[in-house]
Amino acid sequence: MPHPHLDHWRWNPVRGQYEPVPQQHPRGRGEISASEVFRHNTLLLLGATGFVGKVLLAMILDRFPELPHLVIQVRRKKAVSGEHRFFSEVLGSPPLRPAVEKLGVEHIRRRVTIVEGDLSEPFCGLSAQQLSRLEGKVDAVVNTAGLVEFNPPLNESLLTNVYGVQHLIELVKLLNAKLVHISTCYVAGKKNGRIPEDTPIVGYYPQRQDPEDHRFDVHRELAWCENFIRETLRHSAEEAAGSSGKVRLSREVREELRRGGTERAGSWGWINTYTYTKSMGEQLLARTPGLQYCIVRPAIVESALRFPFPGWNEGLTTSAPLVLMGGAGVKNWPVRRDGPLEIIPVDLVATGILIATASTLCGSHPRVYHLATADDNPVMLPRLVAFLGMNARYKHKHKKTGSRLANLWKAYVDTRVVSVEEMQARQKRLRAGLGFYHAVLNLLKSLLGPRLVDPYLRGLRITRRQIRQQEQTVEQFLPFMVHNSFIFETGNIRNTYKRLTDEDCQRLRWDPENVDWADYWVNVHTKGIEKWIRPAFAKQGRTAEGVPLSSA
Repeated sequence: MPHPHLDHWRWNPVRGQYEPVPQQHPRGRGEISASEVFRHNTLLLLGATGFVGKVLLAMILDRFPELPHLVIQVRRKKAVSGEHRFFSEVLGSPPLRPAVEKLGVEHIRRRVTIVEGDLSEPFCGLSAQQLSRLEGKVDAVVNTAGLVEFNPPLNESLLTNVYGVQHLIELVKLLNAKLVHISTCYVAGKKNGRIPEDTPIVGYYPQRQDPEDHRFDVHRELAWCENFIRETLRHSAEEAAGSSGKVRLSREVREELRRGGTERAGSWGWINTYTYTKSMGEQLLARTPGLQYCIVRPAIVESALRFPFPGWNEGLTTSAPLVLMGGAGVKNWPVRRDGPLEIIPVDLVATGILIATASTLCGSHPRVYHLATADDNPVMLPRLVAFLGMNARYKHKHKKTGSRLANLWKAYVDTRVVSVEEMQARQKRLRAGLGFYHAVLNLLKSLLGPRLVDPYLRGLRITRRQIRQQEQTVEQFLPFMVHNSFIFETGNIRNTYKRLTDEDCQRLRWDPENVDWADYWVNVHTKGIEKWIRPAFAKQGRTAEGVPLSSA
């Protein structure tokens, strides 16, 4: 059945299901001309080495040749300069290759200035000389940088997502520029139902009942975090300075900082440390007098739909562990039967950022843009489980390696939607069975000697580690798959899109309502992960079957 909040659906008798009605491509009203805006303004882009940043940069170069000058901040990596990293790692990456082939490296070199810096340093690490050259010459700063790990040690999350925002504010004020800051829809925290875009930012926390509730103050909260980190380090004998000057911590201290951040975030109602610190960063922006800014909040960012080519993906994006686990044969998935998963292709995110940037430069814009799809075209969680099953069946029917019996089982046993309780009971039985197997192998080892039995014990250790990593991955996804059901309202991006010229509507297509999720998930997203993500893990000696979650 269609989601109750949507009305543009129709029944498809062939497929036997409701489907969204394709929407007509809108005619722009012409109130905003993005091409003219970018013709007369200079942008400073932070985070161009990341997944979203590369696609955004490629789209700027490809779609807006009018933009005369683009400044890009790139962090030095040990002995490799920021400029060298840009021309080798960024321009040499798959999403930039079409732009490089079309425009040529020398053309890009003339349009682009590389500045070296780091978001974790004052003024984002730009030198006094660089600041002097850019002052008064940058019209908007677009920040896509940030730490996207779900539950890192608290000090690491603060470094980029909170202190980095403080440094960003310093930079923007010095340059007298406007700011487009990329955050996440999930700053909303543990919620259900529709999430509006106009919720007050200052003083927000997910359990807040009304605007008169002033319990959360970002500066008090930051002081609590800093005190917790100091106390944790003070009680540790493991603290030592590394060669980079940053503190090198033992595993135990890192875990304590991780636990403290996770628990503190949960006490206020946030899902994890990432969303907690991203909300703190937003609140620092909103409390800054005179700052001209907008906040762009994407949902879960996934493989490219169309640009730079279908399926482009990089790093461990949010659903990649689930897709890899499904492809490896995981059959039981704990998901809600009545909720969507808020996902959005990366090229729609880049499109939304450029629309928001053009609007911000025009001086008439909302404070917050949600970039999501469930408001127009939800993909329900049970359908995603079915898509995972389709991928596993196809893969193992044609697999030539591994156990033939295991491949047959993975090809013909259907995936199932299960409850959390069913999943936990199955995990308990599996652990008991593996424990029994371990005891038997140890007994055989005492009778037959280690030479014959040790290979089986090593295999058992690998299996246990993979299963534990799978369990941890699913556990971190439960807030998105079971505990909460989000629908992020996207009226601001739709309304701004309608204000563009017809030409801009062709360059910047915002049309999530037309995404065919079955085709996207099976033929675009899954294949993209298999092509771009799985080989990267193989190079690192990591297996997809037990891949741990590391990013959002």
